Amino acid sequence: MREVARQRNRRGEGGKLRADILAAATQLLEETGSEEAVTLRAVARRVGISAPSIYTHFPDREAIVDAIVNDAFADFNAAIDTAVVSASMQPAKLRAGCAAYLRFAQERPNRYRLLFERRDFITDAAASVPQIRTEAFDLLVGGLQDCIDAGISASSDPVRDATAIWVALHGFATLHALMPGFRWPSTDALLDRIVYGLAQITDDADRADTG
Repeated sequence: MREVARQRNRRGEGGKLRADILAAATQLLEETGSEEAVTLRAVARRVGISAPSIYTHFPDREAIVDAIVNDAFADFNAAIDTAVVSASMQPAKLRAGCAAYLRFAQERPNRYRLLFERRDFITDAAASVPQIRTEAFDLLVGGLQDCIDAGISASSDPVRDATAIWVALHGFATLHALMPGFRWPSTDALLDRIVYGLAQITDDADRADTG
């Protein structure tokens, strides 16, 4: 793509350039599905600046990608939180959050892959994980704990069982995208099996208002 000349920002508009850099990098990622496409040269070309201008706002390419990841998690967290709030009670809230998880993965597949498939997220166990990247899981644990407190879940370990739900959701989201021709059961039926089964929701729980 031909580099587009960009007018210099007025004093105090440095934040706008930072936002433009992130927007351009996000577009590259969304269009290609690969973070390798996010290079300083490609981002600068799209914004209409020289590559060295990026260093005022980001020390390197990795810092840009990290910022994109955090933005993706913010979108992901908001989608789940909105769905949970829309349901009136447990276990419908728990299911609504899990349904939102699957919708996000289906509707924004490139953004979803960015959440959990980066090498540093998977392998760097010594590094502290930003709170924004665990918020959705914490919400899942809290929702399961609410079900336990309400006497509608037989779970004795909400962290373990929330982890099992997460693994099942991620597995389904990933395999469903990779194998669309497989004879999948309906998403609603599988979601019921994942949520109510792994959360150990009792048979007498009110499962209405599933969202």
